[in-house]
Amino acid sequence: MPIPPVFVLAALVILLGTQLAYVVAPRAPRYLVRLGLSTLAVLLGEALGIAGVGGRLALGELHLVNDLVVLAAVQWAATRWSRRVQAV
Repeated sequence: MPIPPVFVLAALVILLGTQLAYVVAPRAPRYLVRLGLSTLAVLLGEALGIAGVGGRLALGELHLVNDLVVLAAVQWAATRWSRRVQAV
């Protein structure tokens, strides 16, 4: 059973986004939390792309601009929230 290319591309976006966020802010939050957040962000970006919101640029069936914007926003918010919790 062949795997559709969109799933491979989405997995690469998730893994690269998670790794980049972890390199930028390694201690807040943990890697597995970031991986889950990246997965949710890509799914949300795809839902927005299917609904017609955001950029029209698509790589195959993957709405890359939407995914990256949502992924960056979610990772930034998670880092800010985690640092606030650690400071208290």
